Amino acid sequence: MKRLVALIVTLALFAGSCAREKEPANLVLITVDTLRPDRLGYNGASRPTSPTIDRLAREGVVFTHATSVSGWTLPSMATVFTGHYPKDHGAVDFHWSLDASLPTLAGVLRNHGYDTYGFVSHIMLTPTYGMGDGFAHFDFSVLNVGHPHEVMTSQKLIEIARSGMRNLKEPYFVWVHFFDPHFAYLEHPQYAFGKSDIDRYDAEIAYTDYYIDELLKVVDKGNTIVAFTADHGEEFGEHAGQYHYTLHGEVMHVPLVIKGPGITPRKDDRVVEQIDFLPTLLNLVGIEAPANLPGRDMFAADPAPRPYYMERDRPPQWHQRGIVVGNHKLIVVEEADITQVPESGRSEEIEVTNVHPGMYLYDIAKDPGEQTNLFARDDSTSLSLLGMLTQHFATASARPQPVQVDKELLEKLRSLGYVR
Repeated sequence: MKRLVALIVTLALFAGSCAREKEPANLVLITVDTLRPDRLGYNGASRPTSPTIDRLAREGVVFTHATSVSGWTLPSMATVFTGHYPKDHGAVDFHWSLDASLPTLAGVLRNHGYDTYGFVSHIMLTPTYGMGDGFAHFDFSVLNVGHPHEVMTSQKLIEIARSGMRNLKEPYFVWVHFFDPHFAYLEHPQYAFGKSDIDRYDAEIAYTDYYIDELLKVVDKGNTIVAFTADHGEEFGEHAGQYHYTLHGEVMHVPLVIKGPGITPRKDDRVVEQIDFLPTLLNLVGIEAPANLPGRDMFAADPAPRPYYMERDRPPQWHQRGIVVGNHKLIVVEEADITQVPESGRSEEIEVTNVHPGMYLYDIAKDPGEQTNLFARDDSTSLSLLGMLTQHFATASARPQPVQVDKELLEKLRSLGYVR
């Protein structure tokens, strides 16, 4: 009898242990606007800009070649949440929201029992553009604190998030988007790196990093996966321009760190895209990704090489398209017919000095700064990449929803440099 009781107790303990092991992991997605990976400590920056992010890097997988699909916020983050390229999710400019028929990361998680929370600080990451789809709790009230070029939002964002998550239930999905490194770059006396644009940009990163730590104190529990990334980078004169209006590497390269239970810290040098986020994060929590996605699990063992694509239609006077195959990158810039853009999105042309119509081919292994144009019409590599690029963009499956851009929204977009 004693043996039977002991066996029953052992089996009960084993069953309880298995149940605990099968509890779904929490998921936290932290995104920072306009963040270059080369300004972070784990990636070689000399200034103490990112102790919290550096700690995440030590604890997780650092993807050293993560790339944006578009180089600006709305289409890039819509890709993160849908797993589709912009041409297929439709949120390619601020007068279009994403295709409402597409499953989103938050929606899939909520359908599998997750408590879903979103706290954002960018005017184009709101329900107006479909970015609140799937969230049980979605807060963008930090946008009311003041003009984005005059106020710091990270502290207030975390205060709002802490208050909003008081009834957080596991398993949960939490997304927090920080805005502060976006221009204009404000001064932070506690991070006295200097007065230049890049100095103040670094100070903005350090300020944001501090509040990322404050967030992690609330949400980073033992059974939690944390993914950290950015929507795009920033230009500081590498191609005779500023801000983020091109498809060059300084704009397209983004930081990416994923850590969590069972994930061995390491560096991964394979190229990954924002289309890969949704299938990767869902697979990490044991949920099957929606069918027919172009991306793949970043943790899959040595997948075959593939081309990756990028696109942007802002500033509205140009269509910019790009493809990378192996060590070669092709960018095609064409003049756009802005009369096809709704008047509210057209406004005046944005003054950009470093975007010019043409075809640009770079050997990014020998020329990582993308300075020497190798394109030639009788060159086989040029023609091959141009053909692949043309084929990729020949079809688009999106059914985007039109956005009514009222005077208030237009003024906010103008203040961020999207229109003049």
